[in-house]
Amino acid sequence: MKRNVFSLLVVLILAGTADAQQEASKYYHDATARGLAGEYTAAIDLFSRALELGYPEEEICLNRGICYAKKRRYKDALTDFNKAIVLNASNFNALNQRGLCKLQLGDKTGALRDFTDAIDLKNNIPEFYFNRAQAYYILGNYSEAINDLDICISLDDRMSEAYYKRGIIQYVNGSREAACIDLSKAVNMGNNEAFDVIRMYCQ
Repeated sequence: MKRNVFSLLVVLILAGTADAQQEASKYYHDATARGLAGEYTAAIDLFSRALELGYPEEEICLNRGICYAKKRRYKDALTDFNKAIVLNASNFNALNQRGLCKLQLGDKTGALRDFTDAIDLKNNIPEFYFNRAQAYYILGNYSEAINDLDICISLDDRMSEAYYKRGIIQYVNGSREAACIDLSKAVNMGNNEAFDVIRMYCQ
């Protein structure tokens, strides 16, 4: 009799665990959909509910952190990215996102380290080089910024923001002709900001 009662309890516990996991997964996927739709406050709430029900913390912290950053709640975002990286030091997406967050908070050197660590882990993502180029540019290291944008463009030659940013940096660095060529390429890709700059400096 005791064995039957014990077996029944085990079954009920397992069933309850499965139900919680299923509900957590539903909250997570609903949160992801809300985030993609730009409904960041709702997404944050749903990610938090999924976490309470046992959804893997690393994934929650990464995605909820991105939503916090979209809401400009950078300190909350930083807390989530830190947790994700503690859970998995090889999470290159969390490192990249933390770098972006640090840039917004004025920690340029910390951002540079995070972007470099992300690149060391995953060296074929153009956005990582673009982001590190921004950190180098803010720090006044124009040659390294241009070098990173060269790599970024070699990985994705349709990224208009990279041509635009490289054009701006080259202009600031005294290379007007090269700058105007890059800005023209950005304009041809539909970058309106580059069009305004060309009108001012490349006529």
